[in-house]
Parts: sequence; structure tokens; C-alpha cells
Amino acid sequence: MSDHIEAIIHDLSEPAAYPHRPASVRVIQTHISAVFVTDDLVYKVKKPVNLGFLDFTTPEQRKYFCHQEVILNSRFSRGIYLGVVPIYRGLHGYNLIGDGEEVDFAVLMRHIPEECLMSSMLERDLITSEMLGQLAERLAYYHSIAATGPEIARFGGIDVIYGNVEENFKQTLPYIGRAIDLETHAETSYLAKDFLFVHENLFRDRVRGGFIRDCHGDLHLDHVVVLDEIMLYDCIEFNDRFRYSDTAADLGFLLMDLDYWGFPAFSRPLGTRYAEVSGDGDILRLIGFYKSYRAYIRGKVAALTLDEPEISDEEKEHNLVAAKDHFRLARAYFKPDPPPTLIITAGLIGTGKTRVATALGKRLAAQPLASDVIRKEMHGIDKLEHHLDKFERGLYTANATERTYGELLTRARQALQRGQSTILDASFIRYHHREAARNLARECGARFRIIECTATDNVIHDRLSRRILLPDEPSDGRWELLDSQKARFQPFGPDESADLQTWDSTTDLCLFLASFVRELLSS
Repeated sequence: MSDHIEAIIHDLSEPAAYPHRPASVRVIQTHISAVFVTDDLVYKVKKPVNLGFLDFTTPEQRKYFCHQEVILNSRFSRGIYLGVVPIYRGLHGYNLIGDGEEVDFAVLMRHIPEECLMSSMLERDLITSEMLGQLAERLAYYHSIAATGPEIARFGGIDVIYGNVEENFKQTLPYIGRAIDLETHAETSYLAKDFLFVHENLFRDRVRGGFIRDCHGDLHLDHVVVLDEIMLYDCIEFNDRFRYSDTAADLGFLLMDLDYWGFPAFSRPLGTRYAEVSGDGDILRLIGFYKSYRAYIRGKVAALTLDEPEISDEEKEHNLVAAKDHFRLARAYFKPDPPPTLIITAGLIGTGKTRVATALGKRLAAQPLASDVIRKEMHGIDKLEHHLDKFERGLYTANATERTYGELLTRARQALQRGQSTILDASFIRYHHREAARNLARECGARFRIIECTATDNVIHDRLSRRILLPDEPSDGRWELLDSQKARFQPFGPDESADLQTWDSTTDLCLFLASFVRELLSS
């Protein structure tokens, strides 16, 4: 990194460098930009780098691309991009207050609170089907008015697309053995090029049909903003080739990112709705290819940071994991749809089994089957009617428990035979119950996974004390039953380890489920 940009980053990290004197300044760095986040405004400075696919090495180039960023992003948003401002160098260093000589430039933006980003809203379970429909409609509208013409259309040519694909695989060769294994690299390269060869006429039809347009180019969830209306920002301004593309490439990026964050149940209807409102009947035939293409690019971008000295070791480790996950996902998109999965929870009372089952069901469009509810249904009792029986007494005798697990597996079998993934929300503290579930999955040609939920006794006590007071809680689990349940819990054996993932229920559920679902999608 040059002394020039290092000095800018140092000086603009101070509130005194700004005309509005913010209370604080937070600096975010990428391999091409330094972003300065203040109270209500953001300043984005381009680094003087030449990466081949972009060239910001001169002040004139940086100024031009700052203006391009504002112009291009204003197509998708209102009130976010405010203009381009000069950076000055005076006696006391670089500043934005007009002191000294004008030497560089920054894009001035409205500060978008993180909670307004669709990625953040997903984590907080705030995305609705109506919102997804609005996003599909908004994206289809943006694409319908986007510029096109002979110069743009040529970027949809089969030779250009093949060149883009080939470039990705060449640029990731140095990362084989670090971020991507040789088999994944070779297989994904072969499958991508084979798809292009087999579907060459389809790609030519897309050019003739006018579907190659001036798109966003970097449409992942962090670039979707939900304010008074749904808007997009931070499109690619530095290289027309990355922005001039099939509209399917934009949509594929968005759907891939939903998959990556563990929400395939949102990805599918969003793609379907886009196809409906856009009238683009062929777009879904291309989505798998473009989801793979975009996943591979995300993996490549994450891998590139591994060699940047200004990126912290902690961030590099995070990016390494992200690169590996994206590369695996890129390969998986060329494979046939996987079979359904039978997922069971396991753990003591109060360890978060229902919470994880409910959240996972929403991500996979699978309705969890809860033992607490089914047990009471079988006895003709309202699910919210509490029966505070002693351990293995009343509704909870050994015979009643066997019948409950039998009914759980019967209903799971019906769902799996329909091709639907199924989640069983129960304690599964006995090995023979877990083995029966595994055998059922095998009989139905389904995959099998166990999610073990854990928590300390103190956490369990606090949860159970609060839970018993909730009016809409079907569970009869209580603190005084915990020791008896512990004594009955049979530890997981070596034969279960390959299917087992453990969630400490005091940690981030979103991150755990995103990783869990990515594994399902990639396996």
C-alpha cells in the first residue's frame, strides 16, 4: 500500500479532518477502497491500485471512477449517493475541510444503518415473503429500464462469458491448497465450461432477446437496503465488463447469497417471482450456472485478501473460511438436487432444541415435528395444557415416550417419501431412538443429520424458570427433571460422529445455521 493512501487513512481517521466534526470515525478497508464511517455520512476513498481488472493509479482515474460510482448507483437508489468531494493536503495533513491543495477525491454517501441491510434483517428474522416479492419486482423493474445495445450486448457473447469463466480459474490457481483444493478447482472448471458448450444456443438467444444489460454487477445481500422502499447500492463502477451482463447474472448473485447465508427457502421463491414479473421464461434455466459463477467470484475475492498486508490476521482467517465455503458451493450448483434430509435435534431440556428446529425449518421450508405437541395430540390434550408429571410418569411413561417417537418417525417417513426434508424436534436422549431415525433416513434414500444442543446448568435453569410462565409454551420441561434426564442420556457413539453437529445455544444461532445449511447444499 502506498505512502499516499496510508497517510490519507491515518489523517482521515481523525474527526478534526471533517467539516462536520463527527463524534467518531470508523475505518473499513477492502483491497480497493478505504471507507470512513462517521455519524451520518460515509466517505469512500479509492486506493491507488492496479489489479488488472481495475486501474485507480492516478488521481484523474480515481476522480473519474468516483463520479461513475455516484452516477451508476443513483439508478438503483434515492438519497444515498450525495456526490464527490475533494481531499486536501495542508500543513496539518490530509483533510476534507478545504485546507491546502486538492489532491484526491472521495464519494460522499448517506450512512446506511447496518440494521437496514437485508443481510442484517435476515439475521434478525425480519424478512417476509412480501418483502422478497417486492425485491423481485424492484429488480425486474431496474433490469427492464437498464441500458442495452450492441456495445453492451457483446458482453453476453459466448466467447466473452467463456473468457470470464476461464479468467476466474486462472486467477485462483495460486490459491490451490490454501483456499480451494485441486479437485474442486478442476471439477468446477470442467462443469462450468461443459455447461457453456451444451447450452451455447441458449446464451446466443439471450443476446438476441435483449437480456444483456447494464446491470448492478455485485448484487449480494449487503447491497440491498430496506428503508421506505427497497433499494440497491454499491454497484460495480470500475469495469464495464463486470457490470454488462445477462440479467440472470444479477439475479443469480442475489439467490446465491441467500443460499450462502442459509436461506434456500427464500432463494427459490424469489427467483420464481422474478421470472413471473419479468416475463423472462428462460432465466431459471441459467440460474444454476450464474449462481455457481457468482459463488466462485466471491470465493476468489475473499482469497485475494489473503496476500494483502493491510488485512488483519483475524480477517484473513475469516476470509479463508468464506473462500472455501463459496468455492464448495460453486461446485455444488452443477450437481443434481440432493435428496431430502432427515434432521433430528438432541439434547437436554432447555438447551434450545425448539429454537434451532423452528429457525432451520424457516430456512429449509420444512415444518418441524415437535414431540411436545405430538405427545399431547396422541392423548387428546390441547398442546398448551400443562401436565407437570414426575419423570417417566403420566404422559411421560416409557411406553408413552415410545409411542411418541414412533409417531414422529411415521410422520417423518410420510414427508421424506414426498421428497420433503423433515426436522424432528425432540430430546433423542436414547441411542435406539436416534438409530431408528438414522435407519428411517437410509430406508427413504434421505440424508441424516443430528443437531446436538447444549447449555450450562445455570443457563438451563434461567430458561426453564422463564419458560414455564409463557402462555404459548407447549413444553412441560422443568428444572427438577434435569438430573433424571441427564442420567438417562446416552452419549453419542463413534458411529454417530459423521452426522453430528453441536450447537452451544449461548452462541450465534444465525452463524451456526448458515454453516449447517451450506454443508447441506454443498454435500
